Amino acid sequence: MYRGLNKMNLVCMAMLWLATPGAGSLADQARAGLLLYGERGAGGEEIVTRLLFTPGKLRIESRDRAEGYILYHSEAASIYSVTPDERTILVIQPEAEKPRIPDGMALKLERIDDIDAPEIGGSKPQHWRLTVNGSVCRDAILAPGLMADQRLLYRDYLMLLANQHYLGLAAVPAEYRDPCDDAVHVFAPALFVERGLPVRVWDQHGYQQSLLDFSVEKQVGTELFHLPGDYQLVPISQSR
Repeated sequence: MYRGLNKMNLVCMAMLWLATPGAGSLADQARAGLLLYGERGAGGEEIVTRLLFTPGKLRIESRDRAEGYILYHSEAASIYSVTPDERTILVIQPEAEKPRIPDGMALKLERIDDIDAPEIGGSKPQHWRLTVNGSVCRDAILAPGLMADQRLLYRDYLMLLANQHYLGLAAVPAEYRDPCDDAVHVFAPALFVERGLPVRVWDQHGYQQSLLDFSVEKQVGTELFHLPGDYQLVPISQSR
C-alpha cells in the first residue's frame, strides 16, 4: 500500500547525473552527504533515487527531477513535497502521537550469520532479517557505523513520515493492508537504518534496493535545500 537497463547502464547514468548536482558559484556551494540507490518493485522498472544531506536538512529526488522532490527540515519537524508542474508544496506536519506497535503484531529483528563480503568504507557488512508474525518480512545487508549522522537524519524523516501514515491507517480496509508493510512503513520504520547503512534490501513482495554510491564530501548548491518562495503551500489536511 506504500510502494512507490542493465546494471552497468544504470550506474553510468547515475554517475552522469551526479556530475551535475546544480548550478551556482563556490560561495553558493555546501558540503553534503550523498546516498544513491537503485530501487525496483516486483516486475517494475528500476529507478535511481538520490538523497542529499546537510545539517538538519534532507533532500530526496528521483533521477527525473521534473517529477518534483522532497525536503525534510528537522528543525521545523516538517516534510515538504515540492511539485514544480503545479507550483505547489505539500506540507506534512503530523500532530498525532507516535505510532506504537499493536499488541497483535509480533516483530523479530535478528542478525544472521556474517556474510563473506568486502568492507564498505571500512565497515564490515552484516545481514539482518525482520520477521513479522512469524513470516519473513524483509532482509537487509547493512554497513554499521557508516554515514552515522546522515542515518540519524534519515531515521527522523522516516519516523515523521510513519506518523503521517499512521493518521490514515484506520481508513484503509483490512483486505488492503499487509502486516509487513505496516511494520516497515508505520510501526517500526527505522529498525534497519538505526543499525547500519542499507547496502542491499529485499522483501517477500519482490522489492529490491541497492546502494550505488555514497559520499560525505559532495559539493552541491545550497539552493537545493531551500523551498521555492513563489509556490503555494498546501497543508496535507487541506489536500484530502
